[in-house]
Amino acid sequence: MEIKFTVPEISCDHCKETIEGILNSEENINSASVDIEKKEVSISSDTKVSIGDLGALLDDHGYTVVE
Repeated sequence: MEIKFTVPEISCDHCKETIEGILNSEENINSASVDIEKKEVSISSDTKVSIGDLGALLDDHGYTVVE
């Protein structure tokens, strides 16, 4: 399963590293990558991942998920 969403606050490598670190540490996520220019996050998972859960997880760190 591939999921893509936008995070408007992405602006630099620090944002990229932080978001990838948070998401890649989650058990049900195989990989997460951030495109700084597009402000887009791509996630690969073998199981269904809820955008709401991802939003809550990133919100704790000051990032907003926009579908």
